[in-house]
Amino acid sequence: MGEVDEALHLEAPATPAHVGRLRRAVRRWLRAVLGEDEDAVDNLTLAVSEALENSAEHAYAGQDEAGTMTLSAERDPARRTLVISVSDTGSWRAPTDSGGYRGRGLALIEELAAAHTVSPGPTGTTVTLRHPA
Repeated sequence: MGEVDEALHLEAPATPAHVGRLRRAVRRWLRAVLGEDEDAVDNLTLAVSEALENSAEHAYAGQDEAGTMTLSAERDPARRTLVISVSDTGSWRAPTDSGGYRGRGLALIEELAAAHTVSPGPTGTTVTLRHPA
């Protein structure tokens, strides 16, 4: 395998069109880092996509303009772990019961990533995924 960038860092407007762009970028990076482990690539890509979609849909709801979402991914060689974060500077909206049709993003992320944290705060929200490298 050729030389792989150790880290990925992208910022984009928090819009559905940019979710796809960032999803494709993280998939390319994951393929380069994880190689033939297509299950892990697919699972992590879907988990990241859910976090990006939550940011695009909820973080800036009620605002006139879309804010920014940031995707960062890196290998932590000391822990032999991939760390992927999706951040925004919008407002946290706690999940609600939507009768089962919506609101499954965080549960899906929990199933797809080895570990995750959601860190809402006054300056935005960060979802961090961890997965063995």
